[in-house]
Amino acid sequence: MDLGLNGKVALVSGGSKGMGRATAEELAREGTRVLVVARGQDAIDETVEAIRQAGGDAHGLSADMTDPAAVGGAVEACVHHFGTEPDIAIANVYGTARHSFETATPDVFREGYELLVMSAVHLARAVVPGMKRKGWGRIVTIGSFCVKKPHWQIPLIVDNVTRAAAAALSKSLSNELGQFGITVNTVAPGFIATDMALAWMDELAREQGQDPAAAARALHATIPVGRKGTPEEIAAAAAFLCSSRASYITGQLIMVDGGLVGTPY
Repeated sequence: MDLGLNGKVALVSGGSKGMGRATAEELAREGTRVLVVARGQDAIDETVEAIRQAGGDAHGLSADMTDPAAVGGAVEACVHHFGTEPDIAIANVYGTARHSFETATPDVFREGYELLVMSAVHLARAVVPGMKRKGWGRIVTIGSFCVKKPHWQIPLIVDNVTRAAAAALSKSLSNELGQFGITVNTVAPGFIATDMALAWMDELAREQGQDPAAAARALHATIPVGRKGTPEEIAAAAAFLCSSRASYITGQLIMVDGGLVGTPY
C-alpha cells in the first residue's frame, strides 16, 4: 500500500529510542524525510545512521520538548535540512517516574503536565502555521492505554492523569484544524516490549517479590492476544494515520493494545 508520504517531512520527538525510533524508521521507509528529535545525542546519532544505512533521509537534533524555543528550533532545523517546515509531527515524550498519589507532590504533577501536555502544545504551536499554509498536515501523539484504563497495578497516577489531558488536547485540536486539511490523532499503546519498558517491568516484579518471567506470563494472560506488542506495531499505526489514506480519520484515540482495553457489547 502506498501511503502517499514520499517527500514529506516529519519531526519525530522522542525519536531515538523505542516507539519513537520505530516510528521514525517506518516513516523513512515510506520516503518521508525525518528529523529525529530527542535529548541524548548518542542515541540520536545511532538512529539517524540506521535510517541512512537503510536508504532513508534523516537528520538529528538534541532538544528539550518542554522548551518552546527548542521546539521552534526543531522546526527551523527541518527548514534548514529539508527546505520546508514539517508536514508531520509526532508527539512522543516519556512521562514521570512511578508515583502513587501519596508520593506525587504538586511539583511532580506539574512536571508531568509539562512533559506530556505542554510539550504537545509547544509542538502544535510550532508546526501548525506551516501546515495551514500548505493545507495539509498530520499530528500524531503517542499516548497510552491508561487514557481509557488507568494502570491498576503500577503506581502511575501522574501519567494516568496527564495522558488523558494530552488526548483531550489532541481531540480539541482536531476540531479546530480539520478545516485546514490537518488531522490530529492519538495512538494509545498497550504493554509494548521496548527496552525501557521490559527493564522497568522486571524491576517492578522484583520489588514485589515476584519472578520476572512469571510476572510476564501473568501479564500476558490479561491480554487477549497473549503477548506484549512491539514498537514496530505502534509505528505502523502511526504511519498510517500520517498517510494520505487516513485523511478522513481525525480526533481519534486509536487503541493498539492487543485487546487489553475492551468495550462491552
